Amino acid sequence: MSQRTGKCRKIRHIVRIRQMLKQWRKKARITANDNIGHAPSDVPAGHVAVCVGTGLKRYIVRATCLNHPIFKSLLVQTEKSTVSITLDR
Repeated sequence: MSQRTGKCRKIRHIVRIRQMLKQWRKKARITANDNIGHAPSDVPAGHVAVCVGTGLKRYIVRATCLNHPIFKSLLVQTEKSTVSITLDR
């Protein structure tokens, strides 16, 4: 019975991560549509600016990294903690 509970928990966890990534992609599309021709000059094509932590330190990340398992893991960790991650407009 504990294996079944563990599997259900993992499935819920995976579903939650997918929902978060879907929301990020949607926000990125909206931001891209709102800022056509107005992208920050320091963010190269194919990259995203990500603000992390209470001080909102800004990092430039390749868009392809958003699907990487380690990045997904970081998203889950931040969801559980008080630290925040936001996409920079």
